[in-house]
Amino acid sequence: MDFKGNILKEFNGKEEFALNFVEPITDENKISDLWKTIQQIVQNVISTNADYILICKDSHQFTANYSTDNLLECIRQAEKLGADILCGDVTSFGSAIRVSNNIFWVENFSESQFTIIFRPFFEDILLADKNIFSIANGQFFIYPFISNLTEPKGTGLKSDTNEARVKRPSFNASEQVELIERISAFYKSFSIENADALNEENYDNVIIPTYIINLPERTERLEHIKGQFAGKDEFNIQIIEACKNPVGAVGLWETVRKIIKLAIENGDDVIIICEDDHEFTSDYSRSFLLKNIMEAYLQQAEMLLGGICGLIKALPITNNRAWIGYSHCTQFTILYKPVFQKILDEPYNNNVVADILLSKMVINKMVFFPFISVQKYFGYSDVSKGNNDDKEMLIRNFTRANAQLKRIYEAKAAYVDSNLI
Repeated sequence: MDFKGNILKEFNGKEEFALNFVEPITDENKISDLWKTIQQIVQNVISTNADYILICKDSHQFTANYSTDNLLECIRQAEKLGADILCGDVTSFGSAIRVSNNIFWVENFSESQFTIIFRPFFEDILLADKNIFSIANGQFFIYPFISNLTEPKGTGLKSDTNEARVKRPSFNASEQVELIERISAFYKSFSIENADALNEENYDNVIIPTYIINLPERTERLEHIKGQFAGKDEFNIQIIEACKNPVGAVGLWETVRKIIKLAIENGDDVIIICEDDHEFTSDYSRSFLLKNIMEAYLQQAEMLLGGICGLIKALPITNNRAWIGYSHCTQFTILYKPVFQKILDEPYNNNVVADILLSKMVINKMVFFPFISVQKYFGYSDVSKGNNDDKEMLIRNFTRANAQLKRIYEAKAAYVDSNLI
Protein backbone atom coordinates (compact mmCIF):
# COMPACT_ATOMS: atom_id res chain seq x y z
CA MET A 1 0.00 0.00 0.00
CA ASP A 2 1.34 3.44 -0.94
CA PHE A 3 0.61 5.20 2.36
CA LYS A 4 2.45 8.34 1.35
CA GLY A 5 0.52 8.51 -1.90
CA ASN A 6 -2.72 8.06 0.02
CA ILE A 7 -2.05 10.93 2.41
CA LEU A 8 -0.74 13.19 -0.38
CA LYS A 9 -4.03 12.64 -2.17
CA GLU A 10 -5.95 13.67 0.96
CA PHE A 11 -4.02 16.94 1.30
CA ASN A 12 -3.86 17.72 -2.41
CA GLY A 13 -5.05 21.27 -3.07
CA LYS A 14 -5.26 22.16 0.65
CA GLU A 15 -2.77 25.01 0.78
CA GLU A 16 -3.51 25.67 4.45
CA PHE A 17 -1.17 22.77 5.30
CA ALA A 18 2.63 22.62 4.96
CA LEU A 19 3.37 18.90 4.87
CA ASN A 20 6.41 17.26 6.43
CA PHE A 21 6.87 13.49 6.42
CA VAL A 22 8.43 11.87 9.48
CA GLU A 23 9.78 8.34 9.73
CA PRO A 24 8.45 6.71 12.92
CA ILE A 25 10.94 5.86 15.64
CA THR A 26 11.10 2.11 16.23
CA ASP A 27 12.26 0.01 19.17
CA GLU A 28 14.69 -2.91 19.14
CA ASN A 29 11.95 -5.12 17.69
CA LYS A 30 11.29 -2.60 14.90
CA ILE A 31 7.88 -1.77 16.35
CA SER A 32 6.84 1.85 15.90
CA ASP A 33 6.93 3.99 19.04
CA LEU A 34 4.32 6.68 18.41
CA TRP A 35 5.00 8.64 21.58
CA LYS A 36 8.73 8.94 20.97
CA THR A 37 7.99 9.95 17.40
CA ILE A 38 5.66 12.70 18.64
CA GLN A 39 8.35 13.87 21.06
CA GLN A 40 10.85 14.05 18.21
CA ILE A 41 8.44 16.11 16.11
CA VAL A 42 7.83 18.53 18.99
CA GLN A 43 11.57 18.79 19.67
CA ASN A 44 12.15 19.75 16.04
CA VAL A 45 9.58 22.56 16.06
CA ILE A 46 9.93 23.97 19.57
CA SER A 47 12.61 26.43 18.46
CA THR A 48 10.38 27.78 15.69
CA ASN A 49 7.64 30.38 16.09
CA ALA A 50 4.82 27.88 15.46
CA ASP A 51 1.86 28.40 17.80
CA TYR A 52 0.62 24.90 17.04
CA ILE A 53 1.35 21.87 14.89
CA LEU A 54 -0.75 19.16 13.30
CA ILE A 55 0.27 15.53 13.75
CA CYS A 56 -1.57 13.40 11.24
CA LYS A 57 -1.41 9.65 10.79
CA ASP A 58 -1.21 8.24 7.28
CA SER A 59 -4.51 6.47 7.98
CA HIS A 60 -6.29 9.85 8.09
CA GLN A 61 -9.02 10.72 5.62
CA PHE A 62 -10.96 13.99 5.53
CA THR A 63 -14.72 13.78 6.03
CA ALA A 64 -17.30 15.86 4.19
CA ASN A 65 -17.46 18.11 7.28
CA TYR A 66 -13.97 19.48 6.67
CA SER A 67 -13.44 23.03 5.46
CA THR A 68 -10.56 25.45 5.88
CA ASP A 69 -12.76 28.06 7.55
CA ASN A 70 -14.22 25.53 9.98
CA LEU A 71 -10.79 24.23 11.00
CA LEU A 72 -9.31 27.69 11.49
CA GLU A 73 -12.31 28.83 13.53
CA CYS A 74 -12.04 25.74 15.74
CA ILE A 75 -8.32 26.40 16.24
CA ARG A 76 -9.07 30.02 17.13
CA GLN A 77 -11.65 28.94 19.70
CA ALA A 78 -9.36 26.27 21.13
CA GLU A 79 -6.54 28.79 21.55
CA LYS A 80 -8.89 31.15 23.37
CA LEU A 81 -9.83 28.30 25.71
CA GLY A 82 -6.17 27.59 26.45
CA ALA A 83 -6.28 24.19 24.77
CA ASP A 84 -3.45 21.69 24.92
CA ILE A 85 -4.73 19.56 22.05
CA LEU A 86 -7.56 19.63 19.51
CA CYS A 87 -8.57 16.45 17.70
CA GLY A 88 -10.29 16.20 14.35
CA ASP A 89 -11.71 12.83 15.39
CA VAL A 90 -11.62 10.34 18.25
CA THR A 91 -12.17 6.60 18.18
CA SER A 92 -13.73 6.49 21.65
CA PHE A 93 -13.80 8.76 24.67
CA GLY A 94 -14.88 9.20 28.29
CA SER A 95 -17.01 12.16 29.33
CA ALA A 96 -17.46 15.11 26.99
CA ILE A 97 -19.10 18.54 27.22
CA ARG A 98 -20.06 20.79 24.32
CA VAL A 99 -18.38 24.19 24.65
CA SER A 100 -19.29 25.72 21.27
CA ASN A 101 -21.11 24.84 18.06
CA ASN A 102 -18.10 22.88 16.83
CA ILE A 103 -15.99 21.95 19.86
CA PHE A 104 -16.33 19.52 22.77
CA TRP A 105 -14.11 19.35 25.82
CA VAL A 106 -13.21 15.70 26.40
CA GLU A 107 -12.09 13.98 29.58
CA ASN A 108 -10.01 11.37 27.76
CA PHE A 109 -9.90 9.62 24.40
CA SER A 110 -8.31 6.53 22.93
CA GLU A 111 -7.06 7.53 19.49
CA SER A 112 -7.12 10.31 16.90
CA GLN A 113 -5.92 10.41 13.30
CA PHE A 114 -5.72 14.21 13.23
CA THR A 115 -4.33 15.98 16.31
CA ILE A 116 -3.39 19.64 16.71
CA ILE A 117 -0.95 20.32 19.56
CA PHE A 118 -0.60 23.85 20.92
CA ARG A 119 2.69 25.42 21.99
CA PRO A 120 1.90 25.64 25.75
CA PHE A 121 1.79 21.83 25.76
CA PHE A 122 5.13 21.31 23.97
CA GLU A 123 7.27 21.27 27.12
CA ASP A 124 4.94 18.85 28.89
CA ILE A 125 5.28 16.44 25.98
CA LEU A 126 9.07 16.61 25.99
CA LEU A 127 9.28 16.00 29.74
CA ALA A 128 6.88 13.05 29.80
CA ASP A 129 8.09 9.46 29.61
CA LYS A 130 4.76 8.18 28.32
CA ASN A 131 1.75 9.32 26.34
CA ILE A 132 0.08 12.05 28.40
CA PHE A 133 -2.62 13.03 25.92
CA SER A 134 -5.20 11.16 27.99
CA ILE A 135 -4.50 13.24 31.11
CA ALA A 136 -4.07 16.66 29.50
CA ASN A 137 -6.49 19.14 31.04
CA GLY A 138 -7.27 21.15 27.93
CA GLN A 139 -8.21 18.51 25.39
CA PHE A 140 -10.96 19.05 22.85
CA PHE A 141 -12.35 17.50 19.70
CA ILE A 142 -14.12 18.96 16.69
CA TYR A 143 -17.63 17.71 16.01
CA PRO A 144 -18.93 16.78 13.52
CA PHE A 145 -15.63 15.00 13.00
CA ILE A 146 -13.47 16.33 10.17
CA SER A 147 -11.22 13.25 10.07
CA ASN A 148 -11.82 9.56 9.67
CA LEU A 149 -9.82 6.37 9.70
CA THR A 150 -9.03 4.41 6.57
CA GLU A 151 -7.76 0.86 6.74
CA PRO A 152 -7.06 -2.07 4.41
CA LYS A 153 -9.98 -3.99 2.96
CA GLY A 154 -10.71 -7.36 4.46
CA THR A 155 -10.00 -8.73 7.91
CA GLY A 156 -6.62 -9.16 9.52
CA LEU A 157 -4.60 -7.65 6.67
CA LYS A 158 -1.16 -6.34 7.55
CA SER A 159 -0.23 -2.71 7.10
CA ASP A 160 2.02 -3.52 4.14
CA THR A 161 -0.81 -5.04 2.11
CA ASN A 162 -1.34 -3.86 -1.44
CA GLU A 163 -5.10 -3.86 -0.99
CA ALA A 164 -6.86 -0.52 -1.31
CA ARG A 165 -8.03 1.18 1.85
CA VAL A 166 -11.66 1.66 2.69
CA LYS A 167 -13.36 4.22 4.87
CA ARG A 168 -14.40 3.19 8.40
CA PRO A 169 -16.79 5.78 9.84
CA SER A 170 -16.49 6.64 13.53
CA PHE A 171 -19.96 5.27 14.24
CA ASN A 172 -19.27 4.39 17.84
CA ALA A 173 -17.85 7.77 18.81
CA SER A 174 -20.50 9.66 16.82
CA GLU A 175 -23.29 7.71 18.50
CA GLN A 176 -21.78 8.53 21.90
CA VAL A 177 -21.70 12.24 21.04
CA GLU A 178 -25.30 12.17 19.84
CA LEU A 179 -26.37 10.44 23.07
CA ILE A 180 -24.70 13.17 25.12
CA GLU A 181 -26.43 15.78 22.96
CA ARG A 182 -29.86 14.23 23.55
CA ILE A 183 -29.29 13.97 27.29
CA SER A 184 -28.03 17.54 27.50
CA ALA A 185 -31.00 18.86 25.51
CA PHE A 186 -33.46 17.03 27.76
CA TYR A 187 -32.08 18.52 30.96
CA LYS A 188 -31.70 21.99 29.48
CA SER A 189 -35.36 21.84 28.55
CA PHE A 190 -36.23 20.95 32.13
CA SER A 191 -34.14 23.69 33.69
CA ILE A 192 -35.81 26.34 31.54
CA GLU A 193 -39.39 25.22 32.13
CA ASN A 194 -39.43 23.81 35.67
CA ALA A 195 -36.60 25.25 37.74
CA ASP A 196 -38.85 27.76 39.51
CA ALA A 197 -41.23 25.04 40.71
CA LEU A 198 -39.00 23.99 43.62
CA ASN A 199 -38.65 25.53 47.07
CA GLU A 200 -38.02 24.21 50.58
CA GLU A 201 -41.71 24.12 51.42
CA ASN A 202 -42.05 21.21 48.99
CA TYR A 203 -39.90 18.90 51.13
CA ASP A 204 -39.99 20.15 54.72
CA ASN A 205 -42.20 17.27 55.88
CA VAL A 206 -40.97 14.56 53.52
CA ILE A 207 -39.95 11.17 54.94
CA ILE A 208 -38.35 8.66 52.57
CA PRO A 209 -39.09 4.92 52.86
CA THR A 210 -35.65 3.36 53.38
CA TYR A 211 -35.02 -0.37 53.08
CA ILE A 212 -31.76 -1.56 54.65
CA ILE A 213 -30.35 -4.91 53.51
CA ASN A 214 -28.70 -7.04 56.20
CA LEU A 215 -27.94 -10.68 56.95
CA PRO A 216 -29.00 -11.54 60.54
CA GLU A 217 -25.58 -12.97 61.38
CA ARG A 218 -23.84 -9.73 60.36
CA THR A 219 -24.53 -8.02 63.67
CA GLU A 220 -21.54 -5.67 63.40
CA ARG A 221 -22.90 -4.35 60.11
CA LEU A 222 -26.38 -3.93 61.57
CA GLU A 223 -24.98 -1.95 64.50
CA HIS A 224 -23.00 0.22 62.09
CA ILE A 225 -25.91 1.00 59.79
CA LYS A 226 -28.28 1.79 62.64
CA GLY A 227 -25.71 4.27 63.88
CA GLN A 228 -25.61 5.92 60.46
CA PHE A 229 -29.35 6.63 60.53
CA ALA A 230 -29.64 7.50 64.22
CA GLY A 231 -31.31 10.88 64.69
CA LYS A 232 -32.15 11.25 60.99
CA ASP A 233 -35.94 11.43 60.95
CA GLU A 234 -36.02 12.07 57.20
CA PHE A 235 -35.74 8.28 56.81
CA ASN A 236 -38.41 5.70 57.60
CA ILE A 237 -36.09 2.71 57.91
CA GLN A 238 -37.00 -0.96 57.63
CA ILE A 239 -34.42 -3.73 58.01
CA ILE A 240 -34.78 -6.29 55.22
CA GLU A 241 -33.26 -9.73 55.67
CA ALA A 242 -31.05 -10.41 52.67
CA CYS A 243 -31.96 -13.34 50.43
CA LYS A 244 -29.37 -16.10 50.70
CA ASN A 245 -27.96 -17.62 47.56
CA PRO A 246 -24.76 -19.60 46.90
CA VAL A 247 -23.87 -16.73 44.56
CA GLY A 248 -23.80 -13.62 46.73
CA ALA A 249 -24.49 -11.21 43.86
CA VAL A 250 -27.62 -13.17 42.94
CA GLY A 251 -28.78 -12.97 46.55
CA LEU A 252 -28.37 -9.19 46.45
CA TRP A 253 -30.42 -8.87 43.26
CA GLU A 254 -33.14 -11.13 44.64
CA THR A 255 -33.24 -8.93 47.73
CA VAL A 256 -33.61 -5.83 45.55
CA ARG A 257 -36.55 -7.50 43.80
CA LYS A 258 -38.05 -8.40 47.19
CA ILE A 259 -37.83 -4.75 48.26
CA ILE A 260 -39.38 -3.52 45.02
CA LYS A 261 -42.38 -5.80 45.59
CA LEU A 262 -42.75 -4.34 49.09
CA ALA A 263 -42.51 -0.80 47.71
CA ILE A 264 -45.27 -1.52 45.19
CA GLU A 265 -47.47 -3.03 47.91
CA ASN A 266 -46.87 0.04 50.09
CA GLY A 267 -47.65 2.46 47.26
CA ASP A 268 -44.22 4.13 47.50
CA ASP A 269 -43.33 6.75 44.88
CA VAL A 270 -39.65 6.82 45.79
CA ILE A 271 -37.52 4.57 47.98
CA ILE A 272 -33.96 4.23 49.19
CA ILE A 273 -32.29 0.82 49.10
CA CYS A 274 -29.34 0.88 51.43
CA GLU A 275 -26.71 -1.80 51.96
CA ASP A 276 -25.40 -2.24 55.49
CA ASP A 277 -21.90 -1.01 54.59
CA HIS A 278 -23.18 2.44 53.59
CA GLU A 279 -21.57 5.39 55.36
CA PHE A 280 -22.61 9.05 55.10
CA THR A 281 -19.95 11.54 54.03
CA SER A 282 -19.45 14.97 55.55
CA ASP A 283 -21.32 16.45 52.56
CA TYR A 284 -24.59 14.83 53.63
CA SER A 285 -27.42 16.94 55.01
CA ARG A 286 -31.17 16.47 55.18
CA SER A 287 -31.94 19.46 52.98
CA PHE A 288 -29.28 18.47 50.44
CA LEU A 289 -30.75 14.97 50.14
CA LEU A 290 -34.40 15.94 49.89
CA LYS A 291 -33.88 18.88 47.55
CA ASN A 292 -32.02 16.69 45.09
CA ILE A 293 -34.50 13.82 45.39
CA MET A 294 -37.36 16.15 44.48
CA GLU A 295 -35.48 17.90 41.68
CA ALA A 296 -34.47 14.56 40.19
CA TYR A 297 -38.09 13.41 40.44
CA LEU A 298 -39.23 16.42 38.42
CA GLN A 299 -36.55 15.55 35.87
CA GLN A 300 -38.16 12.12 35.47
CA ALA A 301 -35.25 10.34 37.12
CA GLU A 302 -35.46 6.61 37.65
CA MET A 303 -32.37 6.23 39.83
CA LEU A 304 -30.21 8.56 41.94
CA LEU A 305 -27.05 7.22 43.58
CA GLY A 306 -25.49 8.59 46.75
CA GLY A 307 -21.94 7.74 45.70
CA ILE A 308 -20.12 5.42 43.32
CA CYS A 309 -16.72 3.76 43.12
CA GLY A 310 -16.36 3.87 39.34
CA LEU A 311 -17.93 5.39 36.24
CA ILE A 312 -17.40 5.62 32.50
CA LYS A 313 -19.29 8.74 31.42
CA ALA A 314 -20.83 11.66 33.29
CA LEU A 315 -22.59 14.88 32.34
CA PRO A 316 -23.25 17.64 34.90
CA ILE A 317 -26.98 18.37 35.16
CA THR A 318 -26.98 20.73 38.13
CA ASN A 319 -24.27 21.89 40.50
CA ASN A 320 -24.90 18.81 42.65
CA ARG A 321 -26.10 16.08 40.29
CA ALA A 322 -24.65 14.47 37.21
CA TRP A 323 -26.11 12.06 34.69
CA ILE A 324 -23.96 8.93 34.51
CA GLY A 325 -23.53 6.05 32.11
CA TYR A 326 -22.17 2.81 33.53
CA SER A 327 -21.28 3.00 37.22
CA HIS A 328 -20.35 0.74 40.12
CA CYS A 329 -21.59 0.43 43.72
CA THR A 330 -25.15 0.49 45.04
CA GLN A 331 -24.68 1.01 48.78
CA PHE A 332 -27.13 3.97 48.73
CA THR A 333 -29.59 3.79 45.84
CA ILE A 334 -32.66 5.98 45.39
CA LEU A 335 -35.22 4.44 43.06
CA TYR A 336 -38.34 6.09 41.63
CA LYS A 337 -41.68 4.44 40.91
CA PRO A 338 -41.31 4.37 37.07
CA VAL A 339 -38.43 1.89 37.37
CA PHE A 340 -40.08 -0.51 39.84
CA GLN A 341 -41.82 -2.73 37.31
CA LYS A 342 -38.85 -2.59 34.96
CA ILE A 343 -36.71 -4.17 37.68
CA LEU A 344 -39.22 -6.96 38.25
CA ASP A 345 -39.56 -7.61 34.51
CA GLU A 346 -35.81 -7.65 33.86
CA PRO A 347 -34.52 -11.20 33.18
CA TYR A 348 -31.43 -12.31 35.09
CA ASN A 349 -29.27 -15.37 35.71
CA ASN A 350 -26.49 -16.49 38.05
CA ASN A 351 -24.12 -13.97 36.50
CA VAL A 352 -26.19 -10.97 37.56
CA VAL A 353 -24.39 -8.03 39.18
CA ALA A 354 -26.79 -5.44 40.59
CA ASP A 355 -24.88 -2.25 39.79
CA ILE A 356 -24.03 -3.36 36.25
CA LEU A 357 -27.59 -4.50 35.50
CA LEU A 358 -29.10 -1.29 36.88
CA SER A 359 -26.66 0.80 34.84
CA LYS A 360 -27.61 -1.12 31.73
CA MET A 361 -31.39 -1.03 32.14
CA VAL A 362 -31.85 2.50 33.55
CA ILE A 363 -31.30 5.42 31.17
CA ASN A 364 -32.24 8.36 33.38
CA LYS A 365 -29.78 7.82 36.21
CA MET A 366 -27.85 10.31 38.28
CA VAL A 367 -25.30 10.59 41.07
CA PHE A 368 -24.81 13.17 43.80
CA PHE A 369 -21.83 15.48 43.57
CA PRO A 370 -20.12 15.62 45.92
CA PHE A 371 -20.93 12.12 47.15
CA ILE A 372 -23.13 11.77 50.20
CA SER A 373 -22.37 8.05 50.58
CA VAL A 374 -19.37 5.72 50.48
CA GLN A 375 -18.79 2.14 51.57
CA LYS A 376 -17.35 1.31 54.99
CA TYR A 377 -14.52 -1.20 55.08
CA PHE A 378 -15.42 -4.43 56.90
CA GLY A 379 -12.67 -6.63 55.48
CA TYR A 380 -15.05 -8.88 53.56
CA SER A 381 -18.03 -8.81 51.21
CA ASP A 382 -21.10 -11.03 51.18
CA VAL A 383 -21.80 -10.10 47.56
CA SER A 384 -18.61 -11.05 45.72
CA LYS A 385 -15.07 -12.06 46.50
CA GLY A 386 -12.59 -9.26 46.10
CA ASN A 387 -15.03 -6.51 47.04
CA ASN A 388 -14.14 -4.79 50.31
CA ASP A 389 -11.10 -7.06 50.75
CA ASP A 390 -8.61 -4.23 50.34
CA LYS A 391 -9.30 -1.15 52.46
CA GLU A 392 -6.93 1.10 50.54
CA MET A 393 -8.39 0.03 47.20
CA LEU A 394 -11.94 0.66 48.41
CA ILE A 395 -11.09 4.17 49.59
CA ARG A 396 -9.07 4.82 46.45
CA ASN A 397 -11.92 3.80 44.13
CA PHE A 398 -14.42 6.18 45.73
CA THR A 399 -11.84 8.97 45.92
CA ARG A 400 -10.93 8.49 42.27
CA ALA A 401 -14.57 8.51 41.12
CA ASN A 402 -15.28 11.68 43.10
CA ALA A 403 -12.12 13.29 41.67
CA GLN A 404 -13.19 12.26 38.17
CA LEU A 405 -16.52 14.03 38.63
CA LYS A 406 -14.75 17.03 40.13
CA ARG A 407 -12.56 17.33 37.03
CA ILE A 408 -15.63 17.21 34.78
CA TYR A 409 -17.36 19.91 36.82
CA GLU A 410 -14.21 22.04 36.74
CA ALA A 411 -14.07 21.70 32.96
CA LYS A 412 -17.68 22.84 32.70
CA ALA A 413 -16.91 25.88 34.87
CA ALA A 414 -13.74 26.73 32.94
CA TYR A 415 -14.94 26.21 29.38
CA VAL A 416 -18.74 26.58 29.41
CA ASP A 417 -19.83 28.71 32.36
CA SER A 418 -16.97 31.19 31.82
CA ASN A 419 -18.34 32.20 28.39
CA LEU A 420 -14.83 32.54 26.94
CA ILE A 421 -16.13 31.95 23.41
